[in-house]
Amino acid sequence: MKRKDLVNYVKNKKTSNQRVGLLNIVFKDQFLNDVDHVIVFEKINQLLPEHILNLVEIIYIGDFGEFKERDIDAMYSDGAIYISNNNGDENNLIKDIIHEFAHATEDGFGETVYADGTIEQNFLSKREKINAFINYEKQSLSRPEYDENLDSFLKDEVGYEKINNLSRGLFLGAYSITSLREYFARGFEEYYLGDRDYLKKICPYIYIKLSLIEDNNIGENNYEF
Repeated sequence: MKRKDLVNYVKNKKTSNQRVGLLNIVFKDQFLNDVDHVIVFEKINQLLPEHILNLVEIIYIGDFGEFKERDIDAMYSDGAIYISNNNGDENNLIKDIIHEFAHATEDGFGETVYADGTIEQNFLSKREKINAFINYEKQSLSRPEYDENLDSFLKDEVGYEKINNLSRGLFLGAYSITSLREYFARGFEEYYLGDRDYLKKICPYIYIKLSLIEDNNIGENNYEF
């Protein structure tokens, strides 16, 4: 199902609405697991500043065919986040929602995140270093967009466990190697759910950009670490 079809599908289904803090939630389907979604969404409200929360107009919960087709549990598109109703426990749900807010932040503050090229240059430089171990096609690694073939290569041929070991100190996990957007999103997760000092050490440009965005100091640049 294409994203625009997914939106239309949700709009035409019988749904229930709920608001938790600044988050507007629409349930196409109820959670299959024993998840306390109120605790989850209250936590999201606590973690993220208001101007980031406001980037997402609505969060849809349900069983969407596109999730099965793409083997995913969450997606961001056009101001909306879509979350699977079979998403594990509260911690996993929080992680997935924060990850999708990262993609909303890319859209809302793209100029701040990417305009000067520092994050992209840092990302591609790290890819060159990791390629000394994985020996992947250099031309493909020079493109920052998501590459399904690269993702399959890392997951199925090299193995995520091995990649995580090889990339320690460069990347925050194997999946963050697959694209610039996932590199930023994993850094966003670390900023709000993990260790900010570690993020500052491993991905300094993501750290400084998120610091500026969090403080709403858009347009300022300070690269002293």
